[in-house]
Amino acid sequence: MAKKKQNNFFSNLNYSRKMEVAGILIMAVAGLLLLSIASYNPTDYAVVKSLNSSSIFQIDQGPALRISNWLGMLGAYISYTLVHTLFGYTSIIIPIIIASLGWFVFRQNDLGELGWPAAYGLWVMVLASTIFGWFYNRFEAYSMSWSGNSGIYVAGILENILGLGSIILLLVLMFVSLLILADRDLQKTFEVIQSWKSDWKSKREQKRKEKNRKKEEKKREKEERAVIQQRQKADAAMKKEEKQKQSEKNGEPASIDDIVERSQKEDEEREARRKKESAELEKKPPRAILEKKPEETVDEEDDDVEISVYVGEGDEEASDKELDRLNKSKAKEVPVIKYKFPGIDLLTSPPNEGNEVDLEEIKENKRIILDKLKRHKIEILGINAIVGPTVTLYELEPAPDVKISKIESYANDLKMATAAHGLRIIAPIPGRSAVGIEVPNSSRETVFIKSVINTKKFVETDYELPVAFGKTIENEVFMIDLTRMPHLLIAGATGSGKSVGINTIITCLLYKCHPDDLKFVMIDPKKIELSLYRNIQNHYLAVLPGSDEPIVTDTTRAMETLESVTKEMDERYDLLKMAMVRDIKSYNEKYDTGELDDELGHRHLPYIVVVIDELADLMMTAGKQIEEPIARLAQLARAIGIHLVVATQRPSVNVITGTIKANFPARIAYQVASKVDSRTILDTGGADQLIGRGDMLFSNGGGMTRIQNAYVDTDEVERITSFIGSQKGFKKPFQLPVIEEENEGIPDPLDDIDDYFKEAAKIVVLHQQGSVSLLQRKLKIGYNRAGRIIDQLYNAGVVGPYQGSTARDVKIEDEEDLEEIFEELGV
Repeated sequence: MAKKKQNNFFSNLNYSRKMEVAGILIMAVAGLLLLSIASYNPTDYAVVKSLNSSSIFQIDQGPALRISNWLGMLGAYISYTLVHTLFGYTSIIIPIIIASLGWFVFRQNDLGELGWPAAYGLWVMVLASTIFGWFYNRFEAYSMSWSGNSGIYVAGILENILGLGSIILLLVLMFVSLLILADRDLQKTFEVIQSWKSDWKSKREQKRKEKNRKKEEKKREKEERAVIQQRQKADAAMKKEEKQKQSEKNGEPASIDDIVERSQKEDEEREARRKKESAELEKKPPRAILEKKPEETVDEEDDDVEISVYVGEGDEEASDKELDRLNKSKAKEVPVIKYKFPGIDLLTSPPNEGNEVDLEEIKENKRIILDKLKRHKIEILGINAIVGPTVTLYELEPAPDVKISKIESYANDLKMATAAHGLRIIAPIPGRSAVGIEVPNSSRETVFIKSVINTKKFVETDYELPVAFGKTIENEVFMIDLTRMPHLLIAGATGSGKSVGINTIITCLLYKCHPDDLKFVMIDPKKIELSLYRNIQNHYLAVLPGSDEPIVTDTTRAMETLESVTKEMDERYDLLKMAMVRDIKSYNEKYDTGELDDELGHRHLPYIVVVIDELADLMMTAGKQIEEPIARLAQLARAIGIHLVVATQRPSVNVITGTIKANFPARIAYQVASKVDSRTILDTGGADQLIGRGDMLFSNGGGMTRIQNAYVDTDEVERITSFIGSQKGFKKPFQLPVIEEENEGIPDPLDDIDDYFKEAAKIVVLHQQGSVSLLQRKLKIGYNRAGRIIDQLYNAGVVGPYQGSTARDVKIEDEEDLEEIFEELGV
């Protein structure tokens, strides 16, 4: 009997242990399936099909080693079946169900409880796979690995039956499935949601009532205090009046204190009326045309001078999805690469508060201006105030007999009277019979790039290279087409907003131009300003072949890059000549219609924008040599779609030379240190009166426009470049043509060796310095002759190549080697 009980015990123990082992094995299999699906690679199955029995047993070599799946050949086959053939990545639900089964077996739970969750998981897997398949069939928005062939097939059948209604049905089924996951009773789920909604509304209504009750209590207390104070004042005034009457009856004159008190009382009543009028005006919307004839002016003679306050309403804002919709259709027109434009949601939204108009500040400035001009016998008939984000423009209408130069001569007096930094006088305003005085606002409005880009003016523009710099004084978006400029010169002191301005230009172009139509050549000697754009090198950047860095930071490479762009310009002109067209737009239209043959070298020509962030550093290190390719590009590159954007923080005549200025009609000046710098960049004063932080003057040969530059944050640039860089672009950046190495363009000067050649060679070897100035001093000859001798020494192998402002290296160390060169040359 005891032996029988012992056998039953061991039999029960063995069954329990078997179930635990089986559960662990089932969970292990589920884990292996999960790893196989997670490491799925579409190319593994082709390798599996090429395997044979002998290749499996090759340890150190063989095609099996090329399989990237974590479970090897078996994992590649399983993942291909589950992901590619069946239901895509949603097949991951299968190993989850198997793992749950293993857990139930391990814990020896009732397997019947697993039935409903397993059926629900399989249903959600098929449903999600079908939804992904529908979007793949319609848009091809992602890889078919998300849906699998089965999901694509089922989605295709549904779409054939129901059309667009199929996705509505699928989404409704998914919504119902999620509700079932939350609670199997749908009625109960809806009741819970309605109870949450009603609770939220009741709490909100309760808070609103409590807030209104507190406001009413405060208002009531304030009115009661005002009534009490008014009664007290009335009683005090009555007593004083009785006392005064009694004194007058007795023949006593009114005291000085009574007269002063009466005057103060009248002043208080007048001040109260003025505050009441100001409060009524401030209740009106800030973005409206406000006109008011104030009662109080400088003095009685100025009561007839009216002031009209105007605040521009700004450009109409585009809808949130309008830019994305237009860019999506534009991306479909260029089928070279599948590209998605950055969305407006990547930009920082401006705060809700608008640019409130400070009427008190406007009235005070108007009073000061009229008072100061009146003291100098200058009569003003009318004045208007145009309020901008940074400055307010006061338009003065002087009397007919007033000289304009007389008003302009009192600029410093007005600046001192208003205590304003950066007051600027426009005498007269172009196109108007008025004089303008720009006074900075005490509180400035930041113009965010999103408020500029998300406008109908920018979204619906047909410009080829649209750039929206910011907003004018009238609060309008200022936008230009870079192809019509055709080049842009930017200057300003450190910290005035140049780098932000360059980011604004690049950001606007990224939001409107497809990578197939636009390429950037970025030269940044400071090495940090344009480094954020290296993420978009395969989409938008153009580089030299074999270049390690997409952003040019080395001076030598900058020279090579500009020469390469010059060669690209020459090649493009040859293509336009063969195509018999005059500009790049006509050429691309002719190429797209198939009229030009690829075998003759014809190709699609994208616009190329060359961005140079610091010209002064290039001019300092590379000297005048860097000026030649810049001048050539500025003179000739407009028709073939190459445009320059050149910036410098040192607008001096040795940086912005006459050759450069003559070919850059479009110029932007930020705040500079002196009037000389302003005249250098703009040919007139005014930039020295700017107030920094994006405040700029734009000139295109016909007058100047004051603009508040749109602000682009570094985080915004990072989000945009990361979004573009994460997409599949071209295999490599756009390749600029290679420059063949030449002898610096020197004709072989050894045919006619200079008489001073031997003596010059000895001087160079003795001093170990290949310098033209050294030969000038030692041989007492001119610059041109010394330069020719240096060229002959270079061709003879005595000195090295040209190195900019640095002296050439000397390759010969002693006179013995030099004598051998003389014998070879026969000198």
